[in-house]
Amino acid sequence: MATYREIHGKAVKSLSTDPSAETDAGQIWYNTSSNTFKSIISSSAWSSSSPLSTTRAFAAGFGIQTASVAAGGNIPPHSNATEEYNGTGWSTGGNLNTTRGYAAGIGTLTAGLICGGEEPGTPASQATEEYNGTSWTSQNNLNAGRYAIGGSGTQTAGLAMGGSSGSPPTAKDLSEEYDGTSWTEGNNLNTANSYIVGTGIQTAAVKVGGGAPTGNQSENYDGTNWTNSGTLSQVQQGLGGCGVQTASIVFGGDNPAPGVLTVTENYDGSSWTTSPATLGTGGQGFAPAGTSTSAVAGGIYSPAVVGTTQEFNVSSSVITGAAWASGGNLNEGRFGMGSAQNGTQTAALCATGTEGPPWPGIVTSVEEYDGSSWSEVNNNTTGRESGSGAGTQTAGLIFGGDPDNDATEEYDGTNWTTTGNMNTGRIHQGGCGVQTAGLSIGGYTTVKTGATEEYDGSSWTTNPNSLNTPRYGVRGTGIQTAALAIGGNTNPPNASVGNTEEYDGSSWTASGALVTARQDGGAAGTQTNAIYFSGDTEPGPTTRTQTEGYNGTAWVTAPSVSTGRSQGGSAGSATAGLFFGGGAGGNATEEFTGETTAVNVKTLTQS
Repeated sequence: MATYREIHGKAVKSLSTDPSAETDAGQIWYNTSSNTFKSIISSSAWSSSSPLSTTRAFAAGFGIQTASVAAGGNIPPHSNATEEYNGTGWSTGGNLNTTRGYAAGIGTLTAGLICGGEEPGTPASQATEEYNGTSWTSQNNLNAGRYAIGGSGTQTAGLAMGGSSGSPPTAKDLSEEYDGTSWTEGNNLNTANSYIVGTGIQTAAVKVGGGAPTGNQSENYDGTNWTNSGTLSQVQQGLGGCGVQTASIVFGGDNPAPGVLTVTENYDGSSWTTSPATLGTGGQGFAPAGTSTSAVAGGIYSPAVVGTTQEFNVSSSVITGAAWASGGNLNEGRFGMGSAQNGTQTAALCATGTEGPPWPGIVTSVEEYDGSSWSEVNNNTTGRESGSGAGTQTAGLIFGGDPDNDATEEYDGTNWTTTGNMNTGRIHQGGCGVQTAGLSIGGYTTVKTGATEEYDGSSWTTNPNSLNTPRYGVRGTGIQTAALAIGGNTNPPNASVGNTEEYDGSSWTASGALVTARQDGGAAGTQTNAIYFSGDTEPGPTTRTQTEGYNGTAWVTAPSVSTGRSQGGSAGSATAGLFFGGGAGGNATEEFTGETTAVNVKTLTQS
């Protein structure tokens, strides 16, 4: 009998701890601590990711998992918005020239194509546009307008198939080929279908799904003719899909009998098999992109329109999506507090603020967070609201606020001490840094201001270089020599802004704007790796739940908080953030955990 070494070219190792690298996949080892045989195996799974910033379904999707596009869609009404996905979150791209939903998406992020769809007042669009990664250019129309259409291929060799038109709507068997300039009619599908998905390339494509009763069928295209192929496990209308003709996946959809579907099915070029991986949120109207082993699906109708994004991976790692989760409530609900901005998720500080409604006034109470619960500690000396903070739980700093808007206090983990006043007293300012090197950013005096002051552990120094955009309701994160100023309000005029500026210890430089402009949110992290969350938008106000992540250049969407609020406290990092209080004197605490990846170690047993 052959040995394991002879078959696999490697021996069974004895290890006290499990390997943690994907390169160890397939290796069997004996864990001497648990007295078990183990291995790292590959598996397929869906995980949640950051939502679209413009909530919609039936957008056109194209590209790969780490560089994809969702364009147009139905909110309702129809949308012209384009968003780009980088594998973590969505950022804003150039708007479509023709507002529409239910169109086909083809190609890559920097060489994309959208065709057909449903325009306002035009149920069956012929419009075609090309995307270069920045903007859209209108091209020659389809020969036959239709919506709920499938597409595959590239920008210079595209394929449009099926769809519906007419009144009442009638499914079509048409297919057309695109050469980078114009469309040419090709041979018809064997079966007319709409609400389908296409995969593959122009000369080796697949048409899948559609409405009942033929929505479980697929057809292969060889560049000339369509041939009937394998059938899905059930009718799937409005499904998503991606891949090539010999290796595709489709997922979700809607079936008249069971309704919303979460199923995933694999295609090998001739037959379909059901995958053990199911969508976390089933539905129809995805903007799909990627391959059969690495896909993304943005937006969905389930049965309401939501901006949910889900990723599919076949990997020897288990991916857990980033998310917010409830933490321990504050003992005394409040908003407009000072917080140790550079504290951590397991060691945070909340000082002063305002309760209400009803409005009993400003409080002087202080609480510390240990990662699970808040404990009351010594009160601070000067109660205030709409101030700011810096430092850590054992070396904290609060400054500004109402009514004593230039006062500064230091915290040593037990007691508070009054130190040097600010040069410009203000409220609704941003703050960050540590106790011996703090930073005050913008705010409101009798008008909005861009004033910047630095703290050295005893006194404040005004930097003559103010923010480029004066504002209040701004949030700061980072350190004194590498800080971010995020969002705010430029009243007058009364308008929330998404402006972001970076500080190098001397001057401010404008950087990428928030996807959603707002003020008085929470912030955590560093100048090159930060998150900004919740807050509100003026005029309104409109309370926001959105979270966005910053990579040192641009903002992308991230998982939303559960309870939107403004003027809350924040602390932590971009992968372990904390948000507490806010709103109208709330006591809720939420903890953010970034996406994690771990190898899929399995214990081997006899069966």
